[in-house]
Amino acid sequence: MFSPYRCQICGETYLGSDAPDRCPYCGAHGRWMMGAAEWVKTGKVEMSEQSYEDCMKAIQLEVGNAAFYKCAQKNAQTQVTQAIFKRLQKQEAEHAELLAEMAGVEEPDLPDEDCAGNDDAQNLADAHDREQRAIQFYLQVADRAPEKRVQEVFRALADIESEHLKISNIYR
Repeated sequence: MFSPYRCQICGETYLGSDAPDRCPYCGAHGRWMMGAAEWVKTGKVEMSEQSYEDCMKAIQLEVGNAAFYKCAQKNAQTQVTQAIFKRLQKQEAEHAELLAEMAGVEEPDLPDEDCAGNDDAQNLADAHDREQRAIQFYLQVADRAPEKRVQEVFRALADIESEHLKISNIYR
């Protein structure tokens, strides 16, 4: 029997007989997936000026990464790398949407972002660098944020970006 599960990080709904090991939308660890009846909507978060600035910077980082992955997907050399770049683009866009909701701002459109054209190896190397920067920044934000929700979201994002980093290492 199918049941609705919701991700406590991004809020998206998954229908299945069991909760997935990772959110299929944002990539959060399965511990964040819960029965829809237990899910708690968080929405906009009241946050310190520093947390708000960090959130705004993170939105730009995620939007830029989503645009990069969109370019890499469009120019991918194989179906495998195309599929990877497509999923990463969607997850990064989901992160930008989550962060914009937390900050109470409109999600920006994807900018034009360059990639290494049809050079999958270089795009994966660039992805690696982007993910490392994101992980470092998100862990810093989580450590300095006074708000519990900001801490948990940025720690979850750092975990997700660590998974992206593993993917970029495996396929390059």
